[in-house]
Amino acid sequence: MGFTLFLGCFLIALGPPITIFLLAVAPNANLVVLMVLSGFVWVLSIGSASLVWQLLPPLQSNPGMALVFAVLVQEAFRFGYYRICTAAERRVAALTTQKLFCPNSFDSVLASGLGFGTATVLVMFGRGLEETVSPGTVYVESCSSMSYYFSSALQYCALVFLNIFLMVIATEGYKRKSWVGAGGACALHVLGSLVTLFNGSR
Repeated sequence: MGFTLFLGCFLIALGPPITIFLLAVAPNANLVVLMVLSGFVWVLSIGSASLVWQLLPPLQSNPGMALVFAVLVQEAFRFGYYRICTAAERRVAALTTQKLFCPNSFDSVLASGLGFGTATVLVMFGRGLEETVSPGTVYVESCSSMSYYFSSALQYCALVFLNIFLMVIATEGYKRKSWVGAGGACALHVLGSLVTLFNGSR
């Protein structure tokens, strides 16, 4: 397949995020900062979870426990990111009337969720996307009529939107100090992650 498969998978996985970035985030430099910052926070979260996974053998032998732990770490970092943004906004508000971050606005939440989702795709699908340049493709027994890379691109595209939705739900919960909203976002994240275990059980 070579470049054709690479281009197709790239546009499927990253086409929608790039479109959202160009239309809704790029025109505002503050939103670009939020997107980059949130992506960096996600990388820190997954790096921290990976470090603990390396240090604790029980996590290595139990994929379900490892997934739940990684999700909890990501949600903890999401909350920390929200607190950082709100603290920064309060400090900026003391100096100027301009809203630089405004973590409670939809545009800011959209940019933050897009940062989380895009970082997820780049880190987790980047290696697979690189392999699509090679001749041929890979099929799996559970879906023998569809390329593994193509199905992965569809899943990671959906993962971007999942991160955006989770950011909206979680931020609304944080803003209202509602454990139902914040806990609901965490529960949805855990559920979505655990569903992936069904692939390995077949």
